Amino acid sequence: MKKIFIVTIIAFILLPCQVLADEIFDQNFIISDSQLTDYDSMSEADIRNFLLARQSRLASKSFADFYGGTKRASLIIFQAALRNHINPKFILTMLQKEQSLVENKEPSARNYDWATGYGLCDSCSSDDPSLAIFKGFGNQVEYLGKIMKKYLTYPDQYNFQVGKTSQVDLYLVTPLSQATANLYNYTPHILGNKNFWKIWQDYWEKTYPDGTLLKAVDNKDVWLISNGLRRKINSFSILLSRFDPKKIVVVNQLEIDSYPSGPEIRFNNYSLLRDPSGKIYLLQDDSLRHINSPEVFKILGFNIEEVEDITDVDLTNYNIGEPLTLQSAYPTGALLQNKKTGGIYFVQDGIKYPILAREIWLNNYSEKTVIKVLPEELQKYTDGLPVKFSDGTLVKSDAGPDVFVISSGKRRPVISGDKFEELGYSWEKIISTTQTVAEIHPLGEIIK
Repeated sequence: MKKIFIVTIIAFILLPCQVLADEIFDQNFIISDSQLTDYDSMSEADIRNFLLARQSRLASKSFADFYGGTKRASLIIFQAALRNHINPKFILTMLQKEQSLVENKEPSARNYDWATGYGLCDSCSSDDPSLAIFKGFGNQVEYLGKIMKKYLTYPDQYNFQVGKTSQVDLYLVTPLSQATANLYNYTPHILGNKNFWKIWQDYWEKTYPDGTLLKAVDNKDVWLISNGLRRKINSFSILLSRFDPKKIVVVNQLEIDSYPSGPEIRFNNYSLLRDPSGKIYLLQDDSLRHINSPEVFKILGFNIEEVEDITDVDLTNYNIGEPLTLQSAYPTGALLQNKKTGGIYFVQDGIKYPILAREIWLNNYSEKTVIKVLPEELQKYTDGLPVKFSDGTLVKSDAGPDVFVISSGKRRPVISGDKFEELGYSWEKIISTTQTVAEIHPLGEIIK
C-alpha cells in the first residue's frame, strides 16, 4: 500500500498561500519572515561562489564600504546581512531585481551606484544632489539592510502591514507575512514584486533543499546541493570523509543539470592544506583553520607529509575559520562518554556538544569510536548546543506523521507522500525520533 503523510494543519493555517508558491504568484505572500531574516544562510565564500556560478561581474569587484575602506562585493553583502539580520539571499535577489547585477555581463556605473534602488522613486532623478548620500554599491547594500530591519522593527509606521488590505495597481493586497509587507513598502507595485518572486524562485526554490546529495542514474558522480548550486564531490573517499553515502538521492541527470555548477569539493574533511605563502590550514567542512605555529602543528599530532599544496584561487572557495592554538582540544572532533551517566558528547575545540538521542549519534558519527571519560574530564570543556541531525537526514517524530528533511539545521516538511516519492526519497531511510529531539531543529519552509 502506498504510504501517505500530511503536513500539519498548523503549517497551512500560518502560511496559507505558500503551498502554491511555485505554481502561481500570490501577491499576498511573496516570502516568509524566516526567509527574510535568515541572516547566516550564506558565508562570504558561499556568496562569492554563487556570483561566480552566475558569471556575475560582482564576483571580482570591490567597492567603497558604507563604514569606510574598500571591500569585495561579497564581503559587503555578507557583513550588511549580519549587521541587519537580513538574509544575504534576499540582498542578492534585490540586486538582480533592481539592476540585474547578478547576471548582467556589462553593468554600467549607474547600475552599481544604485544597486538596490534605495532612495530612488518613480518621480526621482538619480542626479538629484540630495540623493548623493545613498549613491554607491556599499551604501546601497547597507541602506537596503537598514530599511528592511526598520520595517521589521516598526511595522505600524508604514503603509503596508500584515493583515491590512491596500490597493496596489489594479489588485487588492493583504500581506500575510511581514516580509511581504516589507517588499511592498519598498516597491509599491505588483510587477516589481512579481519580478522579485520569480528571481527568488529561480535562485533559491529549486526542488531539493541544501545539504542534499544527488546522483544520476548510470553516472558515478555525486553532487552536493548548496545554496542553489551543485558541487561535484571529486572522489568516493572525499564523500566518505564528509557525508553519508546512504543519503544519496538518485535522480534524472536533467534535474542535476538544472542547478548552476559551483566549486568542486576536492579535499577530504580535515585535510592539511598549505597556501603559497607557506601557511598550513586544517580543512573543516568549508572552513580553513590556520595552524598558528609549528609547535601547535606538532602537539596536535599532525604529519607534515600529509600536507597538500593549494593555490590562492583555491583559498577563495573557503571561509577562514578560527585558528588552531594550543587550547584547541580535539580539533577534528571526538565522542566522549561520561562514565557515570552514560551521556555522550561531541567535543571539538574545547566545547562539548550533548547528543540527546542515540539516533543522532548513530546517524552522524557511526564511524567514530566512543571514548569513556570521568565526569571531571568533561567538566574541562565549555557547554555547547545540542548536536542536530546532519543535513539530508529524513526524520519523523513520535508526535505525528509528518516527515522532514533536515537542511541547514532546520527541519523542512515534505508536503505529501506523492511529493516524497517523486523526489526519490526512500521510506526505509526515515529516522524516527522524539518530538523533543525534532524541535531542536527549527521548522523550515515546506518542500512542495
